[in-house]
This record gives sequence, C-alpha cells and structure tokens, in this order.
Amino acid sequence: MFRLLLIIVFLVIILLIFRKTNKNFNTNKPDIYKKIILVVILAAILFFLATSGKFILPQILQILKIGLPFLTKFIGI
Repeated sequence: MFRLLLIIVFLVIILLIFRKTNKNFNTNKPDIYKKIILVVILAAILFFLATSGKFILPQILQILKIGLPFLTKFIGI
C-alpha cells in the first residue's frame, strides 16, 4: 500500500512538472494537466477507500439496509 502511495505521489509530481513546462510554452491552451492531476488524486482516494474500506463501505451499506425500511414506511409503499 505504501509503494502504491509513493507511485501516485511521483506521478502527481511528474504531472506538475509537465504542467509547468506546458504553461511556459503554450499560454492559450487549456490546462489539461490540471484535470489529469485531479483525476489521479480522486482515483487514488477512491482506491484507498475501497481497499481499506473494511470499516467505511460496510457501514454505509449497513446504514442503507437499516434506512430503506424507514424510507418506505414514510413514503407509504
């Protein structure tokens, strides 16, 4: 898990360097590297939540399992 975190950090650093060099050459083009960096960071966060989600994801599912009968009772189905 730690190695994956290091790879993601290095990937973001490389993308930041590419972004900086791209800004120096092309000032008119949209900043695609910013979007790529955000996607990488969000994907990493989702991956870490999914793999270490032994506590988070089952709790969310448990809340949904408990909450659905109350929701249907209030709707009147």
